[in-house]
Amino acid sequence: MTTPPVALERAAKRRPQKRLTAAQADRLCWRAGFGPTAALRRRFTGKTQAVAVDYLLGRQGRLVGPAPRKDGAALDPLGDDSDVDMTLQWLDRMVRAENPFVERMTLFWHRHWANSKAEVFPATLMLKQNGTFRRFADFGANRTASFRGLALEMGKDPAMLRYLTGEQNVKGHPNENYAREILELFCLGVRDERGKAPYTEDDVVNAARAFSGWVIANEESENLASIRGEFRPDRFSVGPKKLFGQRRDFNAAQALDLILARPQHPRFLLRKLWHEFIVAEPPKKTLDDLVKTYRRGNTQLRPVLRKILMNPLIFESPNEPNMVKPPAIFAVGAMRALGRGITDARPVELLETMGQVPYFPPNVSGWEGGLSWLNTNTALARFEFVGHLLDASPPDAPPESGDKAFARAYTAAGKPWIAPGTRAALLSYARSAPSSSGSERRARQLMLRSLLLAGPDAQVM
Repeated sequence: MTTPPVALERAAKRRPQKRLTAAQADRLCWRAGFGPTAALRRRFTGKTQAVAVDYLLGRQGRLVGPAPRKDGAALDPLGDDSDVDMTLQWLDRMVRAENPFVERMTLFWHRHWANSKAEVFPATLMLKQNGTFRRFADFGANRTASFRGLALEMGKDPAMLRYLTGEQNVKGHPNENYAREILELFCLGVRDERGKAPYTEDDVVNAARAFSGWVIANEESENLASIRGEFRPDRFSVGPKKLFGQRRDFNAAQALDLILARPQHPRFLLRKLWHEFIVAEPPKKTLDDLVKTYRRGNTQLRPVLRKILMNPLIFESPNEPNMVKPPAIFAVGAMRALGRGITDARPVELLETMGQVPYFPPNVSGWEGGLSWLNTNTALARFEFVGHLLDASPPDAPPESGDKAFARAYTAAGKPWIAPGTRAALLSYARSAPSSSGSERRARQLMLRSLLLAGPDAQVM
């Protein structure tokens, strides 16, 4: 019988904090990053959960290893092949991140404030936005980063202004696109805990008026720092605006503060952050405590993220991982496990088949996620992706027993989690597979590594 999450949480909190096992270190690396590297596994194993979490929340974003190349040439995210090179450049950051939490949170913000390059031009606007997300994901460099600060940035973000037509929001002609999404998707959700809509259509109209007046300045510049949202007073809808029952001449910042003050906001955002890392529903007492921490810190993110990552439920279901890996996390995790970098455009092609290309969410709601990631086509694409990585560096094929062949494949694949039944099945295959010739032994190695990195157990974390 499965122990309820509340009971698990209470039991863990009563015990002195234990040191992380290798399996727990790996779990934390997957939930708060893109899977373990050998270096991170060594760093976290034998340390307390607090030490590991403080590393993730305290170490600045830094890249290690050689710069990416595509077919031998440097990436050009502003060139003719910008759709591909922008995505490859970001995937490279995920692969080479010393502290993966920075890029994992950057990806979270991209999914939360979803904009698509398919509808945003020029490419510089999306690169600018990606840099903003990273500033609010790197808590080593920006320790007091707050959701309010990020929301203020998004209200005037050039990519957001273009994607949700905010630059068309002028006095006399309110454009409601951004106002509707900041209320429904970004800050409050569709329903509150009583099942009621947390805002009215009048709130949408008046919030739109408060967010009016912004245009994009220097959008053609390749100097990202010079591209910005610029407020034009002559385009602003001056006059009384009634928002959540209050009436005065709100500007964008004042309207945002009213939105963030709504009782539904912290629970909506904190649930979303919680479920980025933990599958089980947060116990009521835990969620109440997160809300207090969030309010007390004036929407600062680091304190609530620390409590989420420190929660014992992050290690729930240790013998059967229960979170499906999104395609980008699956792909980057396989690359990190094999020590592979970006060398060609194939990752972008296969991520498209898997259903998730960074910079290209399907709509403003982002990707659906969960089990929707897995179907016949996407599962085959995951196998093909791993096969592509393995083809780049075919394994050695010395004469060896089936047990040694399995052990070598397991080590080469980064020692991933596999169920006991999977281990037994792979050992059985390794022992019975033809191995007389070098080509047969190489085929055995490739099959073992493919199954370890793309088989059923590799789809969860």
